[in-house]
Amino acid sequence: MKIGSSTASIPNPTPLLFLITATVVVLWPDASGVTALLVAAAIAVPIAVFWLSYSAVGAVVALIIASTAPRLFVEIGGLKARPEHFICGMLCISIFFFWKKRRQPVQWIWPDYLLIAYAAMNIFSSLFQSIEPRQTIKWALQQVLIILTYFFLRVLVQDRKDFRKAFMAMLVVGAVAVAYGIICFYSNLIFGTEFGMTIAQYGDLSAPYGLQYEANLLGSTSGALSVMMLVMYLYDRRRRFLVGFALAFAGMAISLSRGALGATLVGLAVVMIVGLRKGLLTRQVLANLAKATLCALLVVLPAVVPQYTERFTAMDIGEPAVDPNTLTRIVQMSSAFEEVLKHPMLGGGTSSFQLAFDWQALGEEWEDQGWIGNTEMRVLHDTGVVGLVIFIAFLVSLFRRSGKALKIKSNPELVALLASALVYCISFQATEGTLLAFPWVHLGLIGCAISVLFTSEAGNGKETHQIVLG
Repeated sequence: MKIGSSTASIPNPTPLLFLITATVVVLWPDASGVTALLVAAAIAVPIAVFWLSYSAVGAVVALIIASTAPRLFVEIGGLKARPEHFICGMLCISIFFFWKKRRQPVQWIWPDYLLIAYAAMNIFSSLFQSIEPRQTIKWALQQVLIILTYFFLRVLVQDRKDFRKAFMAMLVVGAVAVAYGIICFYSNLIFGTEFGMTIAQYGDLSAPYGLQYEANLLGSTSGALSVMMLVMYLYDRRRRFLVGFALAFAGMAISLSRGALGATLVGLAVVMIVGLRKGLLTRQVLANLAKATLCALLVVLPAVVPQYTERFTAMDIGEPAVDPNTLTRIVQMSSAFEEVLKHPMLGGGTSSFQLAFDWQALGEEWEDQGWIGNTEMRVLHDTGVVGLVIFIAFLVSLFRRSGKALKIKSNPELVALLASALVYCISFQATEGTLLAFPWVHLGLIGCAISVLFTSEAGNGKETHQIVLG
């Protein structure tokens, strides 16, 4: 049966665009840039929403691509709108079309409800606990928009096929982003260019960020990608995963991030130990991994050994404040803890630390240091003990159900996501990424894996149903 007509006339948008342009020019004659932006948005947004609504796979890929490029932004109303904000904003509209088109209802799990509570805490603390509610509520809404990434994936991914496509898209997009970061690094090293680089990131050393927000996060995402590629290669001996592992490991190394380096080595060691116990590490696999690692090291070692030597030489366990980067984190954490004592239970509002950080007392060089480089402390500062407990409960519940899901049915993709999550758990002790979309994409895919695995094993009856919901 034919529904609708493909020959139906499309309304002419010219009068509407003319009305927008004329109104803005009359009310704000000097804002030619705003006029152009509004007209462009009036044209582009409906087209983009329609395109996202047309394909669930396309929406997932767009979300993943946007989450890998947080360095790009435009300022709108004093806020930095990044690609992830635009895609999430459009998905807020198109997600209802996908919800109606689902073949089966979403299997919600207990972590989903905990995450809703955490998002609500961000709004509550920003409205009622902040020293400047008008500003922090804007940041809180941005945070909630980013958290929605998790729920968008829960709706868009319906079955194992969708989950596999989303996971592979994350690997491919991640590999492209890492390759760009490597290009930035060597272009700076050879030609002296500065694109994708933070000059004097670590004292006199420059470090690449590529499309990521900053170099530490490039190291964290590259390290997590290398762990995922390693897991996939152990289960599926395809060469592309081996090449991806070498590429991602090189990307982690050129970031010059000590935290990412340590986190990645721990993650890789855990994967190797588990692989050894499960009998996945044959002599041939070990030989191939050794070759891939050697190739990656031959490419990056000549360039990074002197820089890592300088970075680790600057560290002094007895005098940690001797290292400028360590000193910065000590000052940030101390200042954040003082603010926590002022509002311990409910926090001071999303990203409110930058409002209270007294950089003037420290000097002009501290003006851009009003951020907290530790996830737990940032959550505690913004949402208090209540928010931190909810946030930890969400993570524990999610990982606990992941373990139960793997006991019911083995899944390499879920194993890879969990192993790489360990990299984030460690590296986020020295940097912070949960205000951006990429960790929520990662966690969203874990939630999708749990739901998909339990749904596919629904024949197991009551036990499976209890694990999903309880």
